[in-house]
Amino acid sequence: MLRFFGIAIAVSLGAAIPANEKAVLDHITAADLKGNLSFLASDTLQGRYTPSPGLEVAAEFIASRFREAGLEPGGDQEYFQMAPMVDRRMPRFESVLTVENGPETVTVPAGAITITAANQAVKIEGAPAVFLDGKSAAQLKGLDLNGKAVIAPQPDLDSLSSAERRAAYRKVRAFDAAIAESNAAIEISVARHPGRRLAGPRLLPLEETQEHRVPALNIESESLARLVDRAPKGNVRVSVEVPAPDDQKVVVKNVIGILRGSDPVLKSTCVLLTAHYDHIGTTDTAGRMAMSSPKNSSDHIYNGANDDGSGTVSVIEIARAIATLKLHPKRSIVFMTFFGEERGELGSQFYGRHPVFPIDKTVADLNLEQVGRTDSTEGKELSNASLTGYDYSDLTKFFEEAGRETGIKVYKDSEASDAYFTRSDNAALAEQGVPAHTLTTAFDYPDYHGLGDEWQKIDYENMAKVDGMVALALLDVANSAKAPEWNAENPKTAPFRKAQEKSRQR
Repeated sequence: MLRFFGIAIAVSLGAAIPANEKAVLDHITAADLKGNLSFLASDTLQGRYTPSPGLEVAAEFIASRFREAGLEPGGDQEYFQMAPMVDRRMPRFESVLTVENGPETVTVPAGAITITAANQAVKIEGAPAVFLDGKSAAQLKGLDLNGKAVIAPQPDLDSLSSAERRAAYRKVRAFDAAIAESNAAIEISVARHPGRRLAGPRLLPLEETQEHRVPALNIESESLARLVDRAPKGNVRVSVEVPAPDDQKVVVKNVIGILRGSDPVLKSTCVLLTAHYDHIGTTDTAGRMAMSSPKNSSDHIYNGANDDGSGTVSVIEIARAIATLKLHPKRSIVFMTFFGEERGELGSQFYGRHPVFPIDKTVADLNLEQVGRTDSTEGKELSNASLTGYDYSDLTKFFEEAGRETGIKVYKDSEASDAYFTRSDNAALAEQGVPAHTLTTAFDYPDYHGLGDEWQKIDYENMAKVDGMVALALLDVANSAKAPEWNAENPKTAPFRKAQEKSRQR
């Protein structure tokens, strides 16, 4: 479709969009976005930490807006999908760890030990040790781990490039998961680098805490690291006492509203529009998640206006706008805000295990992150938007076309596209096989996870334009007879295509 500059483009844009859809776009205004976000990102909500009273208030507010729009409740308690979780805090270590290698004994003091996983108190006396030279799940094949202490070096991720770090982290996660599901007595990761702190609190699905999990420790010890380097094959024995974690049961909520489709067949399928409504709380809760120091500042609240209050209010306003259509789109649209993204994409993972529509009937997910700030660290981002995993599926084509029709440049950021694909809630849906991407206007911006990310710094006029483009693309996907597909020519999509095929065979 040809476009021209100047006045002609405005005439062309208006003519390209059907009147009923143009009315939807006009319904999304900067004033409404500002009104919603100035509340969600206010100090009253105390940074919307998961879990917290502020997050509860945010959930109620979002539900009230879905209710006003006339969306069908999508949760098990009206608009709320209830997620039983355990807020787990690991205690400080109080005993020593000993490793006996014949006449040689390595003793590690309590202050050098950090608990990274434990379901209950465990006392290990003289467990035989298995030494590995790295953390790769492939090394575990054929090994008898029953009742043994698995000891391996912790990779120095800080010394790697960002791409190398991501690859190494995936290997470590796969290794740790394999150990956790084994019958090993304990996993011990040995680091040479000082400065490790007490592991932060974890939020876990209740069902995970009720399963048998192998306790895991991180240890800073040069003497134990030298022993790992030698990888002794003899009768090495490990003794240690791991204290029980401090667990608090909590219930947190995804907020879900449904616009039921109009087509007799396609209404059983759905498109998701998502964002996370949590943030990192205050200086008391943010911990390692914070990127700015509160030195010499009376401010202690991480308001999270752009991350991801902007995505949340965009979901609200796009939902309210599309709900004004007299004839709904052919497919159903699920509007959803997730809890716990900042604590490990927990809300989206929970939804992936408990979907409202079957996963094989979920044709796409568009996740919104950081769509309000235009002051990117790479330069001003006006009338622009980008998606992660840009060439992973043809979902991006819908947004390119909608961008042409609304004056928004939808482009691929060659450095950020793949790097950020697994860093937001779209990843949990992609891992289930759903073509899923995150759309943003600024991958990085001043105040990211900082105290200065406040609602006054949002460019509301630009956000309204981007949201209009998103609404138009969402309607196109919901009305398309052909569902978006993963790009089979891109080898990086192989695990997502495999997951999709598995979901279709259930």
